[in-house]
Amino acid sequence: MLSDAAPARGYRDLPAPFYAHVGNALAATPGSGHDLLNLILVDLAGEFAQRFERARLPMPLLPYYRENIDRILQRAISGHAWAGSPHSDIFLKDLGILCMTLIPCASHLVFRNSGVPRSLLLRQTPRRLISALGFFGFRTSGFSPFLENHVHPAMLTHFNPAGRETCFGLVARLLECWPDSKGLIGLSWYYDPQVRRISPHLAYLHDTPAREGALFLPAGTGPDVAGDATATSRTRRALHERGEYTPTRYLMAWSRGDILERYAGAL
Repeated sequence: MLSDAAPARGYRDLPAPFYAHVGNALAATPGSGHDLLNLILVDLAGEFAQRFERARLPMPLLPYYRENIDRILQRAISGHAWAGSPHSDIFLKDLGILCMTLIPCASHLVFRNSGVPRSLLLRQTPRRLISALGFFGFRTSGFSPFLENHVHPAMLTHFNPAGRETCFGLVARLLECWPDSKGLIGLSWYYDPQVRRISPHLAYLHDTPAREGALFLPAGTGPDVAGDATATSRTRRALHERGEYTPTRYLMAWSRGDILERYAGAL
């Protein structure tokens, strides 16, 4: 039911029979969800060497794969109840790592076949729209395919300036392997320019790509964005509760040319 081929729309886009099969198995054995999910992941971990060889990924990625596989196996041994559904985001990210659809690049996971929705551009102000059309028309020559980065809670030990620099170096290696890729995109509250004022220790997440020519477009707000932005910060939470900060999700788009100019040969 699972293959090495990257899903078309993201790491959650798995075959319907997979979700149905796992869901039926969970329904037949109530309370054992994490055991079944562990079994699926451990079985895939046993195939890692062959999958990695077939994927022909750059060797500097191997330590980050091994780090995550060790974590997955240790969790299975511990018996800790960590998820009970095949729709769990943590499960799907770990599954993506083992199926090679998500690539661990130090601070972030990277998905290969993403793209920029045109609908996002149509929601921009005229000035931002003109800037975006110029960027995607001349800098990237298209809206897809892009690499897209995602945060994984299990990889937060690398979520710092040094880990992010390593991530960009690994992204450059992937771009060299995949000449069709337009660059790197991300969608998060921490790309919001106002975060650098509120939480200066996170400024690098916006400022490093910005210095190298990345484009940033507001992509909306809402309870989910506010929840993510305030979950780990009393400062951001207090400002939001006082109405002094509205967490806003931003798209970051960075062209392959600019990334390679800065990070080619870094790793």
